[in-house]
This record gives sequence, structure tokens and C-alpha cells, in this order.
Amino acid sequence: MNRYAILKTMLPPMIPLLVFILADEIWGTKVGIIVALVSGIIEYIYVLIKEKRSDRFILADTLLLVVLGGVSILLENAVFFKLKPALIEAIFCVILGISVFSDKNILLQMTKRYMKGMELNEKGVEKMRRTFRNLFWIFSFHTLLVIYSAFFMSERAWAFISTALFYIIFGIYFVFEILLMKYTAKKR
Repeated sequence: MNRYAILKTMLPPMIPLLVFILADEIWGTKVGIIVALVSGIIEYIYVLIKEKRSDRFILADTLLLVVLGGVSILLENAVFFKLKPALIEAIFCVILGISVFSDKNILLQMTKRYMKGMELNEKGVEKMRRTFRNLFWIFSFHTLLVIYSAFFMSERAWAFISTALFYIIFGIYFVFEILLMKYTAKKR
């Protein structure tokens, strides 16, 4: 399993957040939300033109941006926009949870589609299930942190938690996994 594919999948929703943080710092929350909405739409159109395909993930993310950003602008409260990363992660947590804690492994089925012609043995499936379980707990923890920071922490703290901290946590996890694999291989 390509572990970097997960980070690559999670990067597109971060672009509008990063744009929001920058614009909010310069022009304020309302302009920041509008700029983030426009960047999400531009990102979708860019992929549509460049790759000649409609990326459903970016489309869903942009629609979520429009809805939550719109509500934030109408109510003049950025908390709805701030909850967007937590909502995306919560959806992913549900998919991970179903894949790990039930007999229906959605992520394994999705992975098999992209690994055409490759068969996973029982050991590989169990290793993948362990990785999904770890990711479930990491995403759950980060989702709760984003929700808490959206309501109870400063704008800067929320910005750090919802963007940079996400990558720091994943970086630590992936380094740990790589070291564990090397240790296990050396032990054999």
C-alpha cells in the first residue's frame, strides 16, 4: 500500500484552508472565507481542465466549502467554516471505522481497484487492517482537536491544528512505521 497516497488525497482540501488562513490574516474572516471558496472552485476547474476529469473528492470538498462558508458569511461566524476539516475527517473516520471494525472493508475494496492484477495474501490484508486501525485513531484524535480548536481556541491555534499539526502527526506516524518495518526486516 502506498502510504503517501493518503497524504496526496488529503492535500487538496488543505489548499482552501491555507488560502483562508492567509487571507484571514491579511483582510479578515469574511474575505478569507470568500477567497477560500474561490480557491476551491478554481482548484476544481483546474483539475477538470488539466486532467480532463471531474474529481469527485474536490467537488464534494468545494461544495462543502460553499455550504459551510456561506453559512459562516450569513451568520457572520467563522466557526462553520472552521469545522469543515473536522467534517471531512469525520467522514473518513466513518469509512475507516467500517473498514476496521466490521466485515465490510471499504478501503480494502477501493485499494484492490487500484492494485489491478496484484493479490494480497492474508498477512498483507492484516497489515493493511492494522494500518487502517491506526489511521482511524489518528483521524479521530485530530478531528476532535479541530472541533475543540474551532470553538475554544484562537484563530492561529485552529489554523495550526487543522493544517500543520495534521501533517506533523502523519509524519511522526509514517516515520515510526518505516522504522518498525526496518527493525522487523533486520530482525528476520
